[in-house]
Amino acid sequence: MRPVFKGVLRFLGGLFLLGLVALAVVGIVQSGKTAEKTEAAAAFSFDPYSENRFTAVGRGLLVSADSGLTLFDEEGTLLFSKTVGYADPLTFSRGKTAAVWSQENSIALMVKETGETVEVGLPGSVLTGRVNGQGWGVFLAREGGSKGVAIVVKPDGEAVYRVRMGSSYPIDADLSPDSGSLALLTLQGEGCHLGVYSLNQETELRGWTGEEEICFEAEYLGGNALLLLSTEKALFLDEKCQPVGEFAFEGEFLKDYAVSEEGFIVLALGRHRNGSAARLLTLDRDGRELASLDIQSEVEGLSAAGRWISVLYQDRMALYDPDLQEKGRLENASGVQASLVREDGSAIVVAGGSATVFQP
Repeated sequence: MRPVFKGVLRFLGGLFLLGLVALAVVGIVQSGKTAEKTEAAAAFSFDPYSENRFTAVGRGLLVSADSGLTLFDEEGTLLFSKTVGYADPLTFSRGKTAAVWSQENSIALMVKETGETVEVGLPGSVLTGRVNGQGWGVFLAREGGSKGVAIVVKPDGEAVYRVRMGSSYPIDADLSPDSGSLALLTLQGEGCHLGVYSLNQETELRGWTGEEEICFEAEYLGGNALLLLSTEKALFLDEKCQPVGEFAFEGEFLKDYAVSEEGFIVLALGRHRNGSAARLLTLDRDGRELASLDIQSEVEGLSAAGRWISVLYQDRMALYDPDLQEKGRLENASGVQASLVREDGSAIVVAGGSATVFQP
């Protein structure tokens, strides 16, 4: 998910999926039984650059690299391949739109599932970006004479709201699902501050302050509930910015995470700072534990959408529900670079210069 924290798509090389693209039979596990899938799946083909990043945009696939962007629809049809001049491009997607930016560039992009691309000009280099399910975007950028600025844009790229930070450095920002409010996370003293702004007024509407805690992510969990993540815990706030729950990583370390718009988060936690994850954990929007699952294999990547979770291990890919009940599995996945689950439970599985759709 968030490029601020995650480098989870490891490029293991090989052309494992070149044969998988023309897949005729896939072995999967459903409810403890092995089944066969014989129908053809959508196939995607692209240049296998080592720096490729993969993002699901709606039901399609966006491949971003220093060399440019490539977008496919859900059938694997190429919608565009273009040079954008981004060094180390970063992405974030929700619904049918993805934000794309480089921290060395002052122009961000919003890429739509249909292939439409909207440029967003900013006053300085982009720090981070976010889109919501309605296709609105918010970007944090550097700006002369301030610590930074948050700019909210409509789906057509028109800037409609901005918050300029004179004394606090910005960390993260997100837009509510209804595009009515902005959550802005900043450094404050020895800790951090989350301010929520209505797009109809200039001043902060409500807020929360962590006196001695620095969070690295603020994200809406559906409705106006908010998630804050630090290296020590996950904190859950209601629509009034009042804490309603938290989960402390006591004796454990956060290795990876993914957030679903359905209102839950999945965490990969390890017992050692430099070791692999030892268990998966799901929490609801109030911080209540839904399920926990001990694991033996290293987690290479997580994604979540709808009521589905995809976990890419070193040797396999597995699909789970929020209760961490396994719903599907792809064996022999040692060459897979990314598994991007979609709202219906299908997953785009990427390796080498190709990808295909896995159906549970």
